[in-house]
Amino acid sequence: MKLSTAIIVSLVAHILMIALLAFNFHFSKVEIKQTKQPKQMNATAVNADNVRKHIKKIKQKDIDKKNKEIERLRELKRQEEKVRKKRIEEEQKVKKAKQRQKDAEQKRKQEEKKAADAKKKRIADDKARKKKIAADKKKAEQKKKEEAERIRKQKIAAEKKKKEDARKKKLAEEKAAQEKLEKELEQQMAEEAAALNEVQQQYIMTEAEKYRLLIENKIYRHFIEPEQSGHCDFRIKVAPGGLLIGINPVGGDSIYCDAGRRAINKAEPLPMSTDPEVYAVLKELYFRLENKEQE
Repeated sequence: MKLSTAIIVSLVAHILMIALLAFNFHFSKVEIKQTKQPKQMNATAVNADNVRKHIKKIKQKDIDKKNKEIERLRELKRQEEKVRKKRIEEEQKVKKAKQRQKDAEQKRKQEEKKAADAKKKRIADDKARKKKIAADKKKAEQKKKEEAERIRKQKIAAEKKKKEDARKKKLAEEKAAQEKLEKELEQQMAEEAAALNEVQQQYIMTEAEKYRLLIENKIYRHFIEPEQSGHCDFRIKVAPGGLLIGINPVGGDSIYCDAGRRAINKAEPLPMSTDPEVYAVLKELYFRLENKEQE
């Protein structure tokens, strides 16, 4: 940065110097014109030579100055590098000294730990040996007790097994008798349930048929028959209490389907049993509306 500034200053100085020389040259040239012609040519030649010499001298001076500045900067850089290397060497020496101290401290701690571990191991081994002797003695005594207990339990188990076998035999006999009795009762109950179910089914179907006829009769009472013959098949969904959920014609003549829909709506609520099983049969009905007289 300093070198660049110096170069710029030098260039500015050169430009100013050349400008001054040019001005002097022009001024001298004007003065010479007032004298005789031969003297003017000599003066111009002398001034031009002086200018070149002066410019060359300035340039050389500037080059010398630049070289000195470059040499000075190089010397500064060499000195800085020398100081940097010396500082690095000092830092390396300090670092190595610290490392040697650290290694020595670590080695000392390792030796102390090794000695402490050896002492701890000796104590632990002695304690383990004494513990093993005590454990072996206790184990022998325990084994003796266990053997006596095993023999005692074998006798108790043999006696218990004998009693248990007798009890199981008695239970097996009682269970067999109970199962036989339960089987007979189950068969009897199944027969009675089948009979009751048959009666119930007959009752349900009879009631369902009865209410089916009541429903059809009520619808026919509201059915205005068309003059022409025909029919319409319906599927009706009924809620408990006889309320209509859905009326769907599934086939037939449109005029009969329209008249039948009106009759079904007028017949609401339809007759309906309060028995859930009967209602289950009647909740979805299929029947045909037709002109009975013409049929």
